[in-house]
Amino acid sequence: MSLRTLKLVLAVVIAGFIVSAAYISILIVERQDVLKHVARYNTPWHAAQAVHEFTRLEQRLSAFAAHDPTVSQDEVSLRYDIIVSRTNLLFAGDFREFLYSAPEWLAVAQELDKALKAIQPTIDHLDGPDAAMAALKVLEPLEIKLAGLASAANHYGGQRAEQDQHELIRLHWMFSSLAAGLIVFGLFLLALLGWHNRLLERAHNELRLYADNFENISAKLERTNKALSSAYEELQLRNEALQAQEHELRMQNERFDAALNNMSHGLCMVDGSDRIIVFNARFAELFGIDRTVQPGVTLGHLIGQAEAQDREEVSPLRGIVAEQQELMLKRQQFGFIHEEPDGQTFAISHQPMSNGGWVATYEDITERRQAESQIAYMAHHDALTDLANRVLFRQQLEHALTETGRERLKMAVLCLDLDRFKDVNDSLGHETGDALLKLVAERLRSCIRPQDVVARLGGDEFAILQLAIDDQQDCATLATRIVEAVSMPYDLEGQEIVIGTSIGIAVASEGNLSPDQLLKQADLALYRAKADGRATYRFFEPEMDAELQARRLLETDLRKALVNREFELYFQPQVDVRANEIGGYEALLRWQHPERGMISPAEFIPVAEDIGLISPLGDWVLEQACIVATGWPRGIKVAVNLSPVQFRNKTLVQSVSRALARSGLAPDRLELEVTESVLLQDNELTVATLHQLRRMGVRIAMDDFGTGYSSLSYLRSFPFDKIKIDQSFVRELSSRADCLAIVRSIAGLGASLGMSTVAEGVETEDQFLQITAAGCTEVQGYYFGRPKPASELVHMLATKRRKAEVA
Repeated sequence: MSLRTLKLVLAVVIAGFIVSAAYISILIVERQDVLKHVARYNTPWHAAQAVHEFTRLEQRLSAFAAHDPTVSQDEVSLRYDIIVSRTNLLFAGDFREFLYSAPEWLAVAQELDKALKAIQPTIDHLDGPDAAMAALKVLEPLEIKLAGLASAANHYGGQRAEQDQHELIRLHWMFSSLAAGLIVFGLFLLALLGWHNRLLERAHNELRLYADNFENISAKLERTNKALSSAYEELQLRNEALQAQEHELRMQNERFDAALNNMSHGLCMVDGSDRIIVFNARFAELFGIDRTVQPGVTLGHLIGQAEAQDREEVSPLRGIVAEQQELMLKRQQFGFIHEEPDGQTFAISHQPMSNGGWVATYEDITERRQAESQIAYMAHHDALTDLANRVLFRQQLEHALTETGRERLKMAVLCLDLDRFKDVNDSLGHETGDALLKLVAERLRSCIRPQDVVARLGGDEFAILQLAIDDQQDCATLATRIVEAVSMPYDLEGQEIVIGTSIGIAVASEGNLSPDQLLKQADLALYRAKADGRATYRFFEPEMDAELQARRLLETDLRKALVNREFELYFQPQVDVRANEIGGYEALLRWQHPERGMISPAEFIPVAEDIGLISPLGDWVLEQACIVATGWPRGIKVAVNLSPVQFRNKTLVQSVSRALARSGLAPDRLELEVTESVLLQDNELTVATLHQLRRMGVRIAMDDFGTGYSSLSYLRSFPFDKIKIDQSFVRELSSRADCLAIVRSIAGLGASLGMSTVAEGVETEDQFLQITAAGCTEVQGYYFGRPKPASELVHMLATKRRKAEVA
């Protein structure tokens, strides 16, 4: 068999491998598809779940009709919603295929759907007489039919599974047969490859013999050629040597001209009698000299010719040569800078020669000087606002402190921070924010004196160095002027923007402070101004430093507290007014400091939010509250407050899911309380997160309702389960009629929206009676119990509270 035939056979075998591999891939896909069919037969499960939920609904209706106190109307409504959801699933997916395969079972499913729709009004009004029994009568005829439907679905699922099992067996035998065939093909291919190698080795040996014969013939021819060409080579050597000398000389001249005329510097060489030896193209370009001028003319003649071409100006070369003549007396190498009145600048390097002449290079450094000046300016000024930057401001501050100490004058540093600037950046974009910073810089320039310095330190932080002041009133006047100027509306592309500024002021006299100390004092005063409501100014006071040190100590202790198990949860009861019993507890965080004792949450929670500790702390509170609640009676819920920072971290849903999973608490027993500030930061993302939590089964409550400016709009954007009326309205119920009217309005609003209402801060019997009369569904406050640790909870009301309810 020839090598060509063998290659053809190998190609056929390889093609067989490719086709077999492709067919195996198809079989694998078919097998996976069949496995998917086998795995998705959940028809019997859907039917069984529908029958199970139907039975549970009947049980809750029966218990409610029998006035069982453990079954509420909400629980019956929940079971009704679940059976409706299960009924909708019967008309979708694989179960729909089963129903349409048997008309009698389709009729049963449709009959169930009609019955559920028929009793919906009854479920919504179960508190009516005999409403539960009426719903039971409608559902009773469907019990046997649904049981038959479940039995038929089970039989149908078994038949489908048996069919797909036979299909899997058929594909298995096909796959096994094809795999065995591939093994046989592989053995055959190995035999062919061995044969192919033997043929190649034989051909290689034959080629080696041909090569040895050809090498002998080539050697003989080479000796003959050498003998013939030796005479010719001797004749060529002399000719080549002459041509090489001529070519080398020409190349040297060309390289010299190219190097001379491509220099970035101008070059001029003059002999001892001031006659030009040579100059390059750059020299002629710099000083406007005609390139056709031949060497040998005097330097004065060359300058005169350049000035004749431009009659209105004196050539810069005349002044440069004059300076050179003055320096040539030293007979040393020198260099100097020559600057023309119009700003054109030259750098000259002069080198004397032994014959009395000289050679010099000339460079136009005008643009470099301008660039260096621009770079120096940019290194000390902000690129966006053209104000002084942090580096220049510090230099000016150091100089001012030195002068203040020498002249016994006073000076001040004002640190500014823009209020609400971050909201502009986030909502309108950084381009709008940059444009706004430019306008703010212009207004700041207009507020200061020429001798004062205004700088942008970074972001929306500015600083002003106020020099030669008489007293603090000068600083206060400037600060007031700046606050008014910055707070005026800005018009950016037809859009009105309003921001503000807070200012911290530190005054220095007689140079008794370093720049760092003065800036730190101004920063502390700025922090106080922002804490006091923004859009104002504050002077530095010594106790501000003490407060800062105390806060830093609190931050350090707070970071250790969670690891050292210093936190504990207290629980305050929330009483169901209608049932006259405890319906849940609000989890309240307490910090037992080892040295300072009990620290109020109002003191450490804002600090935890600022330093980024609120997320792990919030996760701990969620998990501990859920674990404690699992030991309470099943009807009692636990409420946990959420911080706006937890929503910004975008891991809240995972934290809640993890807490529920680890504790085993039912999701409907967990209430998450949010304030209006949560919805202010990113309404769309926050509402989407709340909907995710709602889909998990968790209840959502709006805390401190009525204290914000847009609480009603948030009730429309998300259907809260509960509204918590702020305790400020409850506290003044007896003294202010408007508070009682507000509480009544909120209770009525909650009732119309299907939301329960909780009145916080109930401390007296009179407040409780007014809250009850106003229509609130739940109450919370010291009248029913102070917050206590989980070990001290009783889960029932005191006797005097029950008497108050009867009264």
